[in-house]
Parts: sequence; structure tokens; C-alpha cells
Amino acid sequence: MGKVVMGFQRGSKQLGWPTANLDPAAFEHVLDAAEEGVYVGWATVSDVRLPEASRTSVHKAVLSIGWNPFYQNSERTVEAFLCHDFGGRDFYDTQMKLIICAFLRPQASFATLEALKEVIAADVEYGIKVLDQPPQIDLSADPFFSDGNEPPTQVSHHTLTQPDSSPRHDRVA
Repeated sequence: MGKVVMGFQRGSKQLGWPTANLDPAAFEHVLDAAEEGVYVGWATVSDVRLPEASRTSVHKAVLSIGWNPFYQNSERTVEAFLCHDFGGRDFYDTQMKLIICAFLRPQASFATLEALKEVIAADVEYGIKVLDQPPQIDLSADPFFSDGNEPPTQVSHHTLTQPDSSPRHDRVA
């Protein structure tokens, strides 16, 4: 669980993928062991200002953990794109519960912003398909998302394969 904080404002403005930036301090115990890259998971946001369907549902998430090499960040970030239409509403300072299910690929730098956008679009498309399959889909009903439960203390790393069985991380440009 972590608080949604103000990020660099690039997700929706430059990339077309609005992200919820989580306070890295909330994940320090997990981040040191986590490989930097793109992951999929499930998330909830409990902001009472959001419509009921937005705050009571568990949403698919595609997230980036790391330094974002294209932008040469000076700090490590945890940025989650939630696969849900929040109607353009922000939910800063809200607690987000997040379960990271699987690793898709390592972080990479890209020659152009357009190349980065294309890969993000492919990651989201692939991530949604991955989350619709067992065992990832089962984690959407994890008791962690019920009130009063504590977050998991470890991240399980699973390298996923594309339908043609080639390793997903081989696709990185």
C-alpha cells in the first residue's frame, strides 16, 4: 500500500498514459530486491471523491519500476497505469493498494518518444491479456484488497512468455 504522489507529469501529457505515481518510500523494503522494469498487477484506489465503481473495484495495472532511462530520471519511481477510465480525475494523496503479479520486461531506453509510446501501448495490450489468465486473474480477488489487510512483503518474479513462447523481454528495442 502506498500514497499516490505528484510525479513528473509526463504520463498523460507526453505519453498519453496517465499514471498513478506511488511514494517510493512505501516500497523501499521491496524495491531493493525488485528488478527494474515493466510489471502487471492489480490495484485499488480508495478516494471517496471518485465514483463508486472507480473506488470499489480492483483494476488491472501495468506499471514501471525504475529510473525511466528514456528520461534519465535521477530518482527511482513506481508508476502504475490503471486500466480504468477515471474520467480525468486525479487521486493524489490517496492510498493505493497494489499487488504486483508478474514481470513483463526490463527497462530500456528508446531512441525517440514515438518508439517509447509504441512499446508502452504494446505493454498495456499484452499486460491486459496476461491479467485475464490464471494465476494472475485469481489475484484480483486477493484478501489484501479487503479492508484491514496488510500488503504482501515480497514480490514474486515471473518472466512471462508471449503466445509464441518466445521470452517477452526479447521484444525490447
